[in-house]
Amino acid sequence: MSPSPVPSPQGGTVYEVWRKATQSGNDTFNPQETSGSTFRPPAAQARADVSVGDLGSGSDYTVFLQHLGVPSTDVGSTGSYGVYHSVFDNFNWFKKFGDPNFLYEQEMARVYGLEALRMANADVLPYDYEEYGKEILAYLDAAKKKAESKFGSQSPDFGQAAEAAKHFEEAGAKILSKERKPPEDTTKLNHALRDAERALLVPEGLPNRPWYKHAIFAPGQYTGYAAVVIPGVNEGIDSGDLERTRKQIAVLAQALQKAAHVLEGYR
Repeated sequence: MSPSPVPSPQGGTVYEVWRKATQSGNDTFNPQETSGSTFRPPAAQARADVSVGDLGSGSDYTVFLQHLGVPSTDVGSTGSYGVYHSVFDNFNWFKKFGDPNFLYEQEMARVYGLEALRMANADVLPYDYEEYGKEILAYLDAAKKKAESKFGSQSPDFGQAAEAAKHFEEAGAKILSKERKPPEDTTKLNHALRDAERALLVPEGLPNRPWYKHAIFAPGQYTGYAAVVIPGVNEGIDSGDLERTRKQIAVLAQALQKAAHVLEGYR
């Protein structure tokens, strides 16, 4: 998918302004400026491009990603918004101070509309599991270092999970090559791409909150809307529970292997 041709009120395109903000280090959001959804820089990003944050909670995507394993997106904008959730958060404030000429509303409507049209009409679902796998490997590397700091010589072995993430990345690379040269009937390919995300669900859910089932992303127990990556493992480390951490590493490895097998099952 090429960069969005949507013009920005700041000049150029939305993509160009977004990329410039990312490169300058100014691509930050206040959690009270994004319709209740906290943005933070991604925990890892395999590709040098615009900064896309991790989904935690706080909006309608929560049930789709965290409970049902449906790939999701949350699009927002930022700016001075001190009236968030107050009695002054109304149309009069918006018309006078927020966006008097509704230029950014037009911009966002175009972005949303193009996203919906392109996703609905794509012959092949635009999912990149190779990049996904690389990011998970980065999550594991960070978690391993944190565990070594927390548990010292008793730190658990991350080898099983790292091997599974590598397997997932390799399976993603193979299916990505087929996405670029798809068959005439893409039904089976799209089913594999869809089902791989669902395979990352943990049937019993995360410790202490079984409704959240995604092995890679969840809102933190104590972070509000903000996301925690590989939550079972990271929260096990944070709690200082060595046995729980070991168990969650095995659970994560199993989910990653299952997702890799789903991708490899496409013929």
